[in-house]
Amino acid sequence: MTERSSSSSKTHDVTCPVCSTRLTVLTADTGRKMECPDCGHILTITKPEKKLELPSEEEDIEDIYGLKDVDDSHDEARKKLGQNLMSQAEKEIREQAERPELHKRTQGAFEERRRAEPLDDDVPSKPREPLTPIDYDPRAKLVEFPIRFSPQELSRDVGLFTDVGLLMRWVFLSLFTAMVLYLAINAVFYSNVTPPTFMSYMASLTCTFLSVCLGAVAVVFLGSYFLFLTMSISSGMDDFDWPELGIFDRVMEALFFVAGLFFALIPFAIVATIDLTLALPLLALGFLAFPVAFLSLLDQNSIITPWSNTIVFSLFKLTSKWLMFYVATFFLAIAVGGFGYMLYFFAGIERLAYIALPCGVLVVGGLMIYSIWLGRMSWEISALHGEEREAEREAKEAAK
Repeated sequence: MTERSSSSSKTHDVTCPVCSTRLTVLTADTGRKMECPDCGHILTITKPEKKLELPSEEEDIEDIYGLKDVDDSHDEARKKLGQNLMSQAEKEIREQAERPELHKRTQGAFEERRRAEPLDDDVPSKPREPLTPIDYDPRAKLVEFPIRFSPQELSRDVGLFTDVGLLMRWVFLSLFTAMVLYLAINAVFYSNVTPPTFMSYMASLTCTFLSVCLGAVAVVFLGSYFLFLTMSISSGMDDFDWPELGIFDRVMEALFFVAGLFFALIPFAIVATIDLTLALPLLALGFLAFPVAFLSLLDQNSIITPWSNTIVFSLFKLTSKWLMFYVATFFLAIAVGGFGYMLYFFAGIERLAYIALPCGVLVVGGLMIYSIWLGRMSWEISALHGEEREAEREAKEAAK
């Protein structure tokens, strides 16, 4: 009876998981539920935590492992274990001491093996065959494009238009140019409607906006292709490798074409602000100045420098070639303008929008022919410049 009452009087502490209040409970109530007096949370009484019994200060702390209580009959086993540990330690010490020697032995073995085996440098290697023939000349595929309008040269120019890439771009640009002309003609037509109405104003404004946007795109591609054809013929390439360029690169190439037109038409634009009738003869000056300005921009590799000594001096050194070029391009402009006027004459003002496509084909085709002939003129200038540089080099060698 006394033992049961003593066990039921034992207590221990528990902590409320909600408010962390420490509560003193009877150990006999372990497993039961109770209510926290502070927060009202219902918690389960857990078992008391076992406490580690620390040795008393009176105990011998030097024998914390209880070795004094071990029977003396285990001395032999402890001695044997100690001997094994000592022998293992001595073995590791010897291995540590022998490691430098092992390294030297291994290195010596590798050196003996290298002496026995021939090195790759000692083995005679087979000469590598060149990927390209020894007599390969990258300029061998280049052809000459002199400014000569013989039947043979004209047939070569016609043969250039059999290139699939050139034909596709001709068709593409012709459609774009035709759309621009059609919208521009309609914009002019709706602006002249009498009496003007709100719908006519809106139609004219819409056609003007679309013609300007599509015209800008057409000028970008036309200027890029114009530059490519001129440079290809100037370099002596008759097999066109059309590059796939981004819109930014095409705009940068078209800037040379636009800048050449700008510098060539500056006198006409200045006089046209005063009197358009007086400015019309200055279009001839723009016709003469454009090829010089365009080739100068390409030679200087800048769109703001329309002057190149090489190009300008060629006007005096290759006068006959320049004269031939201007005569040929003049007749080309007359032919394009004449065909356009014939289409307008037969179609009349009422059907003006229906001749936009043939006019687009004429304009784009004429500019492509012009670029090819301008490339021929550039080839003549490059050939002359190369001969002069070669003569200077030979003169310097002779002076030495």
